[in-house]
Amino acid sequence: MIYNNSCNENVSICGEYAIVVSKPGLNASKEDVLFYANDLFSRFKIGNNEMKKKGLVCFYELIQENDKFLRVAMEEVEGFGYALIEFLGLKDVGIQDEVLKSLDIICGFVEYRKGLVGNGLVAPLVRVLESGSCLGKSLCCMCLMKCTAGGENAWAVSAHGGVTSLLRICASEGGNGGELVGLACGVLKNVVGVKEIKRFIVEEGALTIFVNLVKSRNEVCQISAMEFLQATAFEDQVVTNLVVDEGGIRVLVHVLDPNSSFSSKTRETSIRAITSLCLDLTRLNSLVSCGFIDYILYYLRNGEVSVQEASLKAAFWLSGISDDLKKAMGEAGFMQELAKFVAAKSFEVREMAIQTLSKLISIPKNRKRFVENDQNVSLLMQSIDQEEGTSSHKKLLLPVIMSLSGCTSGRKKILNSGYLKNIEKLADEQVSDARKIVRNLSSNRIARMIKGIWH
Repeated sequence: MIYNNSCNENVSICGEYAIVVSKPGLNASKEDVLFYANDLFSRFKIGNNEMKKKGLVCFYELIQENDKFLRVAMEEVEGFGYALIEFLGLKDVGIQDEVLKSLDIICGFVEYRKGLVGNGLVAPLVRVLESGSCLGKSLCCMCLMKCTAGGENAWAVSAHGGVTSLLRICASEGGNGGELVGLACGVLKNVVGVKEIKRFIVEEGALTIFVNLVKSRNEVCQISAMEFLQATAFEDQVVTNLVVDEGGIRVLVHVLDPNSSFSSKTRETSIRAITSLCLDLTRLNSLVSCGFIDYILYYLRNGEVSVQEASLKAAFWLSGISDDLKKAMGEAGFMQELAKFVAAKSFEVREMAIQTLSKLISIPKNRKRFVENDQNVSLLMQSIDQEEGTSSHKKLLLPVIMSLSGCTSGRKKILNSGYLKNIEKLADEQVSDARKIVRNLSSNRIARMIKGIWH
């Protein structure tokens, strides 16, 4: 095969009948890049399988290094994208794998992704999903994930049998490996937002498949399955009930058992899934009986940072459900752990800890239990840093201290904490809640003086 070109610096003679074009560098002109793209296109169209494969390898290397080459090939060479799609129809698995590497990159660009889908990309991707290599299937899932982002092209995937193929991959977890199952879950999570597709997925028995995947020993499978269940049941009580009936909540809570061998990432995901699935309060008793509250308290005390934060969000959620649950949390020891988070570096953590604590001490018995521990009150008082003025942190914390100042034992602990000057300074600055606290403390002092005089 002979290619003629006046740009001699871009070509080299290879044997008697072929001229191989040199790859353009990062600083190559548009003309040189276009020349090479046309050369590749010619190899794609008329070369044998070996030449096609080498051309695909070169194309993949170039678009990894240089977006300019991708732009020129896709925008300036007519039919280039369609030629890539045609490769998926070849029986040569090596060619399929090589072109999928490039398609995965191209699908990351919205404008080119739309063009590829418009040229019929979805159907051959689904076919490779059925019969391709393990690498090919993984790359297909990666392409489909990008194509279905935000629910786009969900119908196209479903119409070509993609949903069934993806479910089959998830059901045969042992034979496909965790990574492929995780990718398949990712695509299904994207398309489940379409009600009709979700109904089909549920009718196909997917919930049983994914509850079983949570029990898997593979972390990727576990996390992907949890995220899929959460997405499928989102704002859908019927599906949520089906997940619960399949034993989903029990399986998710088991992940939190400290004696189990699940990773921190898996436990963090499990906590998020549980709080999302249990919005119906009728499920609360079963959740409590499974030990969920005890596990959340355990991870507040002992968990890694990510699991602690997820547990804190769960505690915040639990504290807003009922007074009975607030009492149970107070008796279990949540308040002492929450007080430790009041001085955390993260503002979000501090805010959530204070708000949760505020809900718990709204119960008189919890308030009494909280002030019995001198350290609890001291931690709150110490957090009122007088150099920060009336920060949002203080605005949240002052009502908590004000609530404590409403009872005799609370006032006593506040007065003996050694940090009263911080409150008094804020009162002098006309901060409303600080003035109320000082007023409560002052009225208590006057009452004691009157009582002493009377005696």
